[in-house]
Amino acid sequence: MLQHSSEAGLVTLPRTLAIWPPLDFALGAAACCGACVFTNPLEVVKTRLQLQGELRARGSYQRHYHGVLQALWAVARADGLRGLQKGLSVGLLYQGVMNGVRLGFYSYSEASGFTRAPGGSVLAGATAGALGAFVASPAYLVKTHLQAQTVAAIAVGHQHNHVGVSSAFVSIYRAQGIVGLWRGVNGAVPRVMVGSAVQLATFSSAKEWVVSQQWYKQDLFGLLCSCSPFD
Repeated sequence: MLQHSSEAGLVTLPRTLAIWPPLDFALGAAACCGACVFTNPLEVVKTRLQLQGELRARGSYQRHYHGVLQALWAVARADGLRGLQKGLSVGLLYQGVMNGVRLGFYSYSEASGFTRAPGGSVLAGATAGALGAFVASPAYLVKTHLQAQTVAAIAVGHQHNHVGVSSAFVSIYRAQGIVGLWRGVNGAVPRVMVGSAVQLATFSSAKEWVVSQQWYKQDLFGLLCSCSPFD
């Protein structure tokens, strides 16, 4: 509980403010989508660098990409500036769904008091990450397919040649069934579980410590700043 002084005396305020669950979900998703807009070009480059020379011996293939900066330039020169934002729409879908589920589940865990148990924050963070990664896995698959697509001069890996996001989902489903949309989920879930457990547990612990140190003024603005979507 926090105390706020006024002329009438001390008024006890709750440490956290309840957030309407759908709004909590939307805020978490929107924050991550905003970051995705700026990081998507690096995702495109990362995908190309990872696919370059796939399943081939070193020296037996042409290297189109020689580092992050050169790869950014190569993509922009071949596909234009829009090429640096390939897969952005489905990337936003992935970030919105994955982080909305992840942060929303963790928020529920905090509200229920589960995270106050020994190891509760780590377990809640890992579970939240696993759920988010599983639900959003098809979007991540399509994002990777689209980001790998480019002109023949700098193409690496298998080119699926999807026309768009919706056609990509349909073509994958028709070719491989519902299971095909979750291809690679067994690798995505552990990765996000570890990152989410560390990130959310560390964030919550750091926030609790900052609040206990009273590094902000005890006014409404300070109170709101201490209440994030994780509350």
